[in-house]
Parts: sequence; C-alpha cells; structure tokens
Amino acid sequence: MAAFCPFRGMTYFDCVGFRVERAADLEALAEQAARHGTALASEPGFGLRRWQVGDGVELWVELGPAGQPLGVLPFFETGYTHPASVVAVGHDPDNPEEGRGEVWLRPADPAEPYSGRFPLVCDLVDFLCVAPRLPRLPAYLQLEVVCFADAVAAYRDTLEWAASQQATGLRLPPRTFASTWHTALDEGDRERPEATAWIAGTVQELQRRANPLTRRPFYSLRVDVGTVGIDLVAPEEAVGSLEPGWLVQAGAWVLGRIPGPEQPA
Repeated sequence: MAAFCPFRGMTYFDCVGFRVERAADLEALAEQAARHGTALASEPGFGLRRWQVGDGVELWVELGPAGQPLGVLPFFETGYTHPASVVAVGHDPDNPEEGRGEVWLRPADPAEPYSGRFPLVCDLVDFLCVAPRLPRLPAYLQLEVVCFADAVAAYRDTLEWAASQQATGLRLPPRTFASTWHTALDEGDRERPEATAWIAGTVQELQRRANPLTRRPFYSLRVDVGTVGIDLVAPEEAVGSLEPGWLVQAGAWVLGRIPGPEQPA
C-alpha cells in the first residue's frame, strides 16, 4: 500500500516531464513555447500560443500586447472530450490573462445545466481564445479535462483500500470525483475558486511516456471514477508499481480545454 502524501516542491509541470525549480526556468519555458507555438485568436490586447511538444505534452503561453510572455501552463492532449455544461467562466482577478471554468460533467439533459455526473472547476489553458467566443452561458459544450496529480496512493484491491481508509480516517468512496471548491465547508474565494479535486477509482489504462524535450518519463492514466473515465498524469516516481485494475486515490490540479471555439490567429 502506497503512502498518500504530496511530493514536496512538485508542480504540475513535473506531471508531464518538465522540471521547474526557479522563476528563471519558468521564464525560459514560456519563451520557448512562445517561439515554437501556434498562434490562436485571443482576446484583444493578449496573445495565445499552443506548443504541441509531443507524446501528448503541450505548453500554452499567454502573451502581452508587445508579444512578451505573461505566463505558461502545461497540458496533456488526451484526444478525448466529455459533454459538459459550462455554467460560468471568469478571469483570475490578479492575472487577467488567466481564467477558469465552472462545469457540470456529462449532464443528463442539456436543458438542466446544473446537473450531471459531478461539478468541477478547471483552469482553462485556452481561456484567452475561447472566452470571447462562448455562446450565452450556461452552454452545452465538449470539454477536454486532465488532472495533474500532486499526491497519489495505490492499492492492489479493496481490502488494502479499506485498511487505509480505516487507518487514515479519510473516507472517500472507492469511485469519487470531488471538486475541493464544491465540497469544502465554506466556498472560499468566490472570485478565485480552487481548480483542484480529490479523485478515487480503478485504473483502466496506464501508459509510460517521455517528454520529448526533457526525456523525463511520466505516466498517463485513465481512471474510472464511476461510469466516467478521467485522465490523470503523474511523475514516474509518483506511480511506482501501479498496474491496471488497481485502485488509485489522488489529489490533483484540474486543467481543461474547450476545443470548439478555438480559432487560428
């Protein structure tokens, strides 16, 4: 049974094979993505570039009016989207080039937007591109969602799972997607909801990959959280001896992309 704890100093860049240890590393990565990325139409005054590094690894860099990099987000291209009801989008109050979406995944009826398998908040890597082109909200759209693990625990079977739950007092059902913002006792900052979640489920698929730029390995997983498969990426050291069919529990950052409204610059 694996210990459930965050990896000290780990960022979501580690989940797809990048090592970002200081501000200079992040700046260099943003500049590289700005040079190699494909330009997308974005909000006036900003620019957005998508760099498909390879093996699913992507970098999305936001640019200022003079073309200077403002920030960069990693992403993992799954090739899979979920029907989703997007009920709200919003700028980060301190960083207007960044934004998030509030979503209900797989609504049973598009006429009932506040329903579905579960709600989530995700940081939108394509926010600058899609925000000006979204239809009136709530809107029924396709969403590509990826969870970037910051803590992982793995269990061979339900007996190990149950023993861990009893020992730690953490009572997650064996198949769960719980948005931390929606499940907290208080809703926290309404202007900046947390794009994080607790995930628990059965590993359906597990692939070892390598970042083509850094050669650092990482893993992509498809996790059944209860009739829905959620994509999760994690550093190699976080996965250990995990195998398909095992139960996994993870804390994660949640990132999303709404491909429909995206347009080239």
